[in-house]
Amino acid sequence: MLQTFLALLLLFVVSAKKPPNILIIIADDLGYGDVGCFGNKTIPTPSIDKLASQGARLTHHLAASSLCTPSRSALLTGRYPARTGMVPTPPSRIGIILFLATSAGLPQSEVTIAEQAKSKGYRTGLIGKWHLGLSESKYNDNIFHPNNQGFDYYYGHPLTNVKDWYNDGSSVLFHQNPRTNWYALTSVIVTMLTMYLFYKKEYIGLKIVLFVLFLLILFWSYFYFTFLNMILLNSLLYRNLDIVEQPINLETLSERYTKESIEFLENSTNNNAPFLLVVSWNHVHTALITSKKFRGKSKHGRYGDAVEELDYGTGQIVSKLDELGLTDDTLVYFTSDNGAHLEERGMHGEIDGGINSPFKGGKGHPAVDGGIRVPSIVRFPNQIQKNIDINEPTTQMDMFTTISNLIEADIPKDRHIDGKDIMPLMKQKENITPSPFLYHYCNNEIHAMRYRPPEGQHIWKLVFKEPNYIPGETKCAGLVCACKNAIVLDPPVFYEMTSDPGEQNPIPSDSSETNRNLRDSMLKELNDHVKSVGTINSQLTISKLLWNPFLQPCCNFPSCKCTDPKYS
Repeated sequence: MLQTFLALLLLFVVSAKKPPNILIIIADDLGYGDVGCFGNKTIPTPSIDKLASQGARLTHHLAASSLCTPSRSALLTGRYPARTGMVPTPPSRIGIILFLATSAGLPQSEVTIAEQAKSKGYRTGLIGKWHLGLSESKYNDNIFHPNNQGFDYYYGHPLTNVKDWYNDGSSVLFHQNPRTNWYALTSVIVTMLTMYLFYKKEYIGLKIVLFVLFLLILFWSYFYFTFLNMILLNSLLYRNLDIVEQPINLETLSERYTKESIEFLENSTNNNAPFLLVVSWNHVHTALITSKKFRGKSKHGRYGDAVEELDYGTGQIVSKLDELGLTDDTLVYFTSDNGAHLEERGMHGEIDGGINSPFKGGKGHPAVDGGIRVPSIVRFPNQIQKNIDINEPTTQMDMFTTISNLIEADIPKDRHIDGKDIMPLMKQKENITPSPFLYHYCNNEIHAMRYRPPEGQHIWKLVFKEPNYIPGETKCAGLVCACKNAIVLDPPVFYEMTSDPGEQNPIPSDSSETNRNLRDSMLKELNDHVKSVGTINSQLTISKLLWNPFLQPCCNFPSCKCTDPKYS
């Protein structure tokens, strides 16, 4: 009898110490207002809504950037992108990785949440989008590959899904700059006339004229080749270090990501190993291509179809946890990498982006909440109450520290970790955010900051620069709002985000002594933050972002075509 009791007691102790599983689900460009549980009434999202009813809605959850490459780096490392170099510095102004064959990527010196989990014996996997680099200095060195950043298993697209990946005539280049051909022709004509005049006046010789023309032709040839061959250069699907498909069949991609995720969960259960799985959807980034099951289903066109397919896949994966008996032992975190893309349009002017209501702005809009406040949910049965709202400011960076502490992994002491442990907040043991000050970057510049005082309910946002919107709209001319075009506010303005989440009522920061004192205390914190970041060692320099033919991956050269044999 005593032996039986001791055996049961030992079993209880062992099971009580069972490490929790982690499931992170990241949508791409999903807006706050695109999801039912965050206010949408016309696009059904029953799976995400159910997840919210079983856990906590993070209603004031912020991405570290309104663009995907920097925001994803921050989520994985718990650090502002400026600290990891995942922001450009002048003269570069490109805030994302544009080509697979570049030298840009998340430095290996950074510690990812996957590496934290591996240090505690977890089985780690990433299914879907990466967008944090591939090779650095030579063909297939795979320095930045997910397998070398803590993920045991990878199945996905290392860059990002774009219009050009679906052969319907859509083009990122001409959508962003419809006058590209005119610019090219004008530059050639002006240069030729200038060279001719200099040559006639004997200022320069024929060799110089020919050399300049050669450089001009070389530049435009390189430019057109790279931007008109995005599907050839970037539409590659990997299984671990191997290319398994080129170009990617977008019609079946989400379905395959669902199957791969379920298979990973099953294998982890069979191996009796705790796991960390990151499911990084291709939806709802353009091109908005879905399987036949969802095509034409939504009243909101292709965008609505993609949202519904994303919701369905999310539901299938979460349901597998129930089927495998893993629900109570698994923390599920659902989020989006940034806000919905307001400027996205199809070939015929149809809306290909979502909504961020009730917030102003969207993807690529620095400072405003529409680009950085994202629909987010955390479910952890028996730890986090069902159907609650956490209205305090939190960030995606917090999940690094929260999960690290949950799985008892040591937080790196040799670097500044910006994310804080928000588990006490989600368990409602604390009622105020552990991050009173938050900073909102546009590339390497801080355009706004946020302060949550220790008393009261006010959340103050101090804005130094605002997007240069088209008059009468909250959109910019182009796919994103250029940081260099931002409007400087002098003096900066306050928004009280609790009563004015849409940022409609600016308050001059010098309008009262109280406001001036509040501004000055925030500026002091800002100065300390900038000092702590120091000199930015940018990974997104022009030289690193340029397409490098010597780094270009390809399957079955020279055809560069293959189909994933597992799903053929």
